[in-house]
This record gives sequence, C-alpha cells and structure tokens, in this order.
Amino acid sequence: MVDAVLLVLREVLEAALMFSLLLALSRQQHLGSGWWLWALLMGVAGSWLLAHYAYAIADALDGTGQELLNAFLYAMVALCFVVLALLLMPLLWRPGNSSHHLGLSFLFIVIVSFSLMREVSEIWIYLSSFAPHSDALSSALIGAVIGTGIGLSLGAILYYVLVFMRPVFFLPVFLLIAALLAGGLSMQIAKQLLQIGMLDSAEPLWDSSFIANEQSWFGELLYALLGYDAQPTPIQILFYLVAIVPILFALIWSAWRLRGKVNA
Repeated sequence: MVDAVLLVLREVLEAALMFSLLLALSRQQHLGSGWWLWALLMGVAGSWLLAHYAYAIADALDGTGQELLNAFLYAMVALCFVVLALLLMPLLWRPGNSSHHLGLSFLFIVIVSFSLMREVSEIWIYLSSFAPHSDALSSALIGAVIGTGIGLSLGAILYYVLVFMRPVFFLPVFLLIAALLAGGLSMQIAKQLLQIGMLDSAEPLWDSSFIANEQSWFGELLYALLGYDAQPTPIQILFYLVAIVPILFALIWSAWRLRGKVNA
C-alpha cells in the first residue's frame, strides 16, 4: 500500500499544484472558472485513452513511442508556461487585469489537460495491473485514495496561500513559480530523449541524493514544483536554461522599464 501511496502522490502532486496555481491566477485576474471543467474533462478522457492504448504507444516508432509522447506533453506544458509568463509580464508595470482572457483560458486548458493525461494515465496503468488479484487491488486502491488525498490537500493549501496573497506580491511569485515549472518540465523532456538515445548521455553534474532523495516525500515535492533531479546531466541543465532564460530576460526588461517609469 505504501508503494501505491508514493506512486499516486508523485503523479497527482504535480498536476494538483499546477491546477491550484492556475485557479489562483484565474481568481486574481477575474477570469472566471469555466475553463477548469473543460480541462478536467479533456485530461481525464485523454488519460484513459493513453492508458487503454499504452502497449500500442510503447511499441510505436521502434519502441520509442511512449518516451516521445511524454516529451511532447512535457514540451507543450513548458511552452505554455513560458508564453503565459510573457503575457502576464506587462502587468508588473501596468497593474490591472490582463486583456488576453481567451488566450489565457486556452493556455490553462492545455496545461492542466496535458498534465492530467500524462500523470493520470500512469495511475490507470498501475491500478489495472492489480485487476486479477482482488486483495492486492483493494490495498492499491486504498493507497491510491490516500496518495490522491495528500496531493489534493497540498494543492488546496497552495491555492489558498496564493488567493489570499496581496496582488502586488502575487504576480512576481506566480512568475517565479512559472519559470521554475517550465525549467523543471524542460529537464524532463531531456530525460525522456536521453532514455531513447536521441541525446548523448554524460556523467551527472552532481549528485544531491544525500540532501533530497527523489523517492522521499521532500524529493517528490521538489519534483512536482521544480522537476527536481538528484543527478542531472549537462544536457538537462541546458534544457532548463533554455526554458527559463526568456522569462528571466523579460523580468529584467520589465524591472528596467518600471524603474524608468518611476524616475520619469
């Protein structure tokens, strides 16, 4: 049952934190909440389809189908976070509500639904493997419920922390988290491509397992928030930088423009 708790928590936590983050942004920007129903429906339906055709996907493209699909889903979510951060950046020096309501809602739906497809499909596959053994299935289901409960609880805590945050602090915090998430997801893209040999592997730059083991509760939380990898390779760090550099440059430019406005 402990294995089921940890596996489900790992899959649920990342999606729950992203969902809570975007719900809080939606509340702060008065965007309405209609998008989340579409995101959940598309995410759950897509996850079931991915789980149902998991073997066919894994065998496709000379056995690299699953990794390429995961890399695509990671890339779309990371790209959406970068675009989202750039769209929101002008609000740092021109406080108010964004005029890109339709575009933001579309990005929200893609981020949440694609994240759910990837994460929940893993849960479907894991639980279905216990179907022939009723006792083991009961234990796995209990573990899944506990893991889901913990993940959703942490997501709810993040939501209420962000919702009650003053608007002047909310946007910088959101942009920082968006940059970290985009960077972490980009590291996962590189990891998927390394697994199928599309990128050259190399010795890890460091090993931080003694500080935060990836399989520990703390490591799982860092993975969900930052895409934490205890042994990142140089190419993973390069992917990380490619994702966060546009956001950092935009932040620096925004700070420079805000300073000029104050001094004018």
